[in-house]
Amino acid sequence: MEPNRFQLEGATLRELKARILAEHGPEATIVAAERVTVGGIRGFFARQHYEVTVEMPARRRLHAQDSVALPTRLGIAALLDDADEAEARAHDPAAADRLSTGSDRFAALMDELTFATGGAPPAAAKPPRFPAAPAALAGAGDLVLVVGPDDDALEAARSLVLAAGSGEVRVGGALPGEGGERVDDRRGALAARAGGVAQGHAIVVAFGLGRGVEPGGDLARTIASLGAMEPDQTWLVVDASRKADDTARWVQAVAAAVPIDAVVAVGRELTASPGTVDDLGFPVRWLGRSAPGRSR
Repeated sequence: MEPNRFQLEGATLRELKARILAEHGPEATIVAAERVTVGGIRGFFARQHYEVTVEMPARRRLHAQDSVALPTRLGIAALLDDADEAEARAHDPAAADRLSTGSDRFAALMDELTFATGGAPPAAAKPPRFPAAPAALAGAGDLVLVVGPDDDALEAARSLVLAAGSGEVRVGGALPGEGGERVDDRRGALAARAGGVAQGHAIVVAFGLGRGVEPGGDLARTIASLGAMEPDQTWLVVDASRKADDTARWVQAVAAAVPIDAVVAVGRELTASPGTVDDLGFPVRWLGRSAPGRSR
């Protein structure tokens, strides 16, 4: 059986951690977290909250009432009572010397706490190399660029709109039009912004670089207008199964034309070294996609 995963949202990460511990016990693990910005105009008057993905072990589903075994819960409750009593005595000057960290009673208390909570503490988690990828902007008139190989750019743009819950996808670059207005230059970007303000949502532009991106004259001509569009946010779409050196070359070319905020990575299932995407130097969000021949 695969681990059970679900999502929760809350105002702060501290609040979410406390809620997860209380409702699902210590075996629940946060495997992903994002800060989500909702609404606003160009960053003003926006509301923020956090969304986390929680994973539970496959062997059984824990509930709040059985997340910790009864003897352990009773032991922890007794220890908390002792801690409350010790804190009360700390405010009494006459009792200041009754309990110290060097006393036998303190050592016994710590031994009991370690036993009751299930053994040695876990190793400290290795901090991520980069912060988590931001949420796609969703304010009225926000212009979000999604730049990459044609099909990947379009799929990633649709995914960002779906995750935001609102927005409109338009195309530009090497992608053919889909019946909507194109965004290929500054003029198209201004028109798209105006449409987004009128409709009350963001415009997400899937800007295709061709099916096989190769650094050179064609790429330089395609991306020359990106900086003039003055996007509010720019995502690169990178296939992790491609050669890392080839990817790095076209990524550097695009980054020289427009500031990059984050990467949407695809193709995790097709490579044994998906971590090479981190070497590009940007926050990464993975987009799930089935390998060829597999059912979706």
